[in-house]
Amino acid sequence: MKRIVLISFIALFVSGCGVSRKISLLEQCRYDIKSADSVYVAGRDITRQIKTGSFDLGSVPELAIGLLRKDIPLRARLNLGISNPGSKPIEINQFDYIISFKGQELVNGTTDRRIDINPEETTVVPIMIRANIYSILSDRNTREEIFSYLRGTEGKDNVQKSLISIKIRPSIRVGNKLIKYPGYITIDKELSSSMFK
Repeated sequence: MKRIVLISFIALFVSGCGVSRKISLLEQCRYDIKSADSVYVAGRDITRQIKTGSFDLGSVPELAIGLLRKDIPLRARLNLGISNPGSKPIEINQFDYIISFKGQELVNGTTDRRIDINPEETTVVPIMIRANIYSILSDRNTREEIFSYLRGTEGKDNVQKSLISIKIRPSIRVGNKLIKYPGYITIDKELSSSMFK
């Protein structure tokens, strides 16, 4: 009986060490919002207008209708870069995410795709955003601030930089169990027309 208890304790200890090692590898990773693309607002693709700095409210009449209906759908792809600076490969089996603009949550969800990151390499993970952004665009000052960024005129007249934030909580698999990272990792990015590809 003592032998069984000892073997169980050793197995538990070794498993715990494996979890701690994998968690520490996640902490070493560098996370960054690389770019955004395939941006649709109120059903209209505005990616090209953003890239060329020619975004104009008049060119998206669906926005005015959306403001009246209190429904402005946003669809976009956010490309998250995960860099592994270490000497061992890292595997992420799943991660939860929360995407916010100026502290206001836009969308949250889970990516179930397995992500392998080799040593000294960066893997780009696309995250699809689907949200109703009426609550953000209904505020006139915020709306004008966003539009100035989309036109590429940000930074003029001492306009404060706006941040898009993504919080992620990676999970790793140990045996048959999925272990979540303790807490969220926050990545902030200044909103700029240059981040749209």
